Amino acid sequence: MQLRRLLLPSAAVVGLIGVLMLWAGPAQGGARALTDTVHYTQRAYEFAGDDHDTATAKAIAFVCDDKADYLDTPRDACERDAGGVLGFPRQYQAIFQARPGLPALMSLFIRVFGDQGIYLTILVLQVAAGVLLVLAARELGLPGLWPLAAEAAYFLLPSGYVGTRVLSEAASAPGLAALLYAVALLVRDRRRNLAVGVGAAAFAWLFAVRDADAVLAAGFLLLAGAAGYGLRRARTAWSARLALLAGGGLAIMVAISSALSWPTINQGITDTMTNHFTQPVPADMYVRFLHAEFRFWRVFLPMISDGAYLVVLAALGLWGVARWARPRVAAPVLAVAAVGPASLVLHPGDWARMLAPMWIVVAVGLPLLAVSWRSGRGAAERGERPDEEPEGESEGLRDASVPGPRFEGSLAADQ
Repeated sequence: MQLRRLLLPSAAVVGLIGVLMLWAGPAQGGARALTDTVHYTQRAYEFAGDDHDTATAKAIAFVCDDKADYLDTPRDACERDAGGVLGFPRQYQAIFQARPGLPALMSLFIRVFGDQGIYLTILVLQVAAGVLLVLAARELGLPGLWPLAAEAAYFLLPSGYVGTRVLSEAASAPGLAALLYAVALLVRDRRRNLAVGVGAAAFAWLFAVRDADAVLAAGFLLLAGAAGYGLRRARTAWSARLALLAGGGLAIMVAISSALSWPTINQGITDTMTNHFTQPVPADMYVRFLHAEFRFWRVFLPMISDGAYLVVLAALGLWGVARWARPRVAAPVLAVAAVGPASLVLHPGDWARMLAPMWIVVAVGLPLLAVSWRSGRGAAERGERPDEEPEGESEGLRDASVPGPRFEGSLAADQ
């Protein structure tokens, strides 16, 4: 119980340290503010009370000040680039107009702390993401202080770099971590009202900050829940609850997007194929998109061989989730991870940003794999079979304190 009380404050401290370390200098050759940042800061200044022209000037100044601090970027080139993207056609601007959540939150901090409120917003969001990830890891059955290892992995993996930039991915990270926590609660069949509440709040927040992530996550979770319920031998009550939560959320989000005329997947592809709507729409747009996909993956796959360790870590993390739980339990967790690859397929290009949702799950999977290997080795040393399942196992989650691959979980004492 004492350890449990210390876990969340420790998670907040680890999150604070993780963010500050990633802000200590230019990471991967990038500043905290990137060119796309200007869209969010401009609207944040408008929400904070500035008129359009003043907000635009402040947004450009913020981005260029940050780049000057980190990269010594020539100011005139920075202002030209930042001002240029704000001058793109309204169809392109509509993509960012459909993400009001981050600017609205930043505006609250700007009113109190000025420009530094933007950085404080990102700091708060990442600490929240770390704490929620610890809650999810603990609920999935990681014992002791191991959930903190999941949080540390989050900041050490590419998700840490992406999450600490002033971009929409920084805001979607806590939403995805909350969704992972809700999934863990559902598959454990614990605190059902809390699980539904956290899941609904996660979908609402994701929809406000990065609606594509919300829709993809809802779609994949709906498939996972429906598949789990459709298999008679694997049918469980939580499968139906997950399908209803994800399906209801998906229907509401699609209805709101339609009512507000927010950009669709088709407009996202059009954006890619027309250089942000600055070129005519080709008649054979989808054929060209498939060709662009082929060219991207042909370049991307050899390129990642330079960072082969990331491929290995991703494979180990996802395998850690699959090995820890029965397939029907692992499926909804991996469904959250699938948001990343799906985003990359729909928007081939900036793989670090597009794959960020996958790394959140990988961060949890790596310590899951380490603990399962550790407990399995202990069972082997005692002459026991590590693949044996005990009687009474119900939800397919491991308890690392007991040898064997799949147990109900390590939090039974907390119920």
